[in-house]
Amino acid sequence: MDTLQEKQIYTRKKILLASRRLFFGVGFSKITMDEIAEELNMSKRTIYQLFKSKDFLLKAVIKDFFQEFQNKLNQITTNQNTQGLGTLKMFIGLIQEQLAIFNIYAFKDISKSNPEAWQKIKNLREKTINKKLEELIFKAKKEGAIRQDIDINILVLLILNTIQTVINPETIAQLPYSTDEVVNMMSKFIISGLIKDDSDLMIN
Repeated sequence: MDTLQEKQIYTRKKILLASRRLFFGVGFSKITMDEIAEELNMSKRTIYQLFKSKDFLLKAVIKDFFQEFQNKLNQITTNQNTQGLGTLKMFIGLIQEQLAIFNIYAFKDISKSNPEAWQKIKNLREKTINKKLEELIFKAKKEGAIRQDIDINILVLLILNTIQTVINPETIAQLPYSTDEVVNMMSKFIISGLIKDDSDLMIN
């Protein structure tokens, strides 16, 4: 890889990360390409050389976000020393960590202002998060680590909806805890409700 290619990759990633902060934190419809260029201290022309439109940039941001999530997930699930319950706990923590960067209003803004991008988010969330969560819960049940009377589909919806409701800036602002502290407590509450006998399994 030559220096020019490396520079383009670095610049592209820099644009994606800045756009992610703005799109997910403020809202897609409320952010202009001029504001992204100003945030990056970069010419708008440079951005357009890599991303032909604001819509194209949003889709690239979404793809990059879920690819990053997938990479982190792979690090968790490829650990052969971790059993199903331990992997499930780490995965729930990862979901909470990733959702924490979304402003709930910015999330809704994407769904209204760019339905195609919103569908892409839903598709990737289903593929990357929902399916893997189902697999990990099934694995933990098979190992006998969690209660057998739990319906996997209902549990997946409950976990995701609970996390999305609690882990947002407005909710966190009302609590005397940091986001990390709330994430840790959420993981404990969820796992405590799943295990068969929490006197037998320690939750650190």
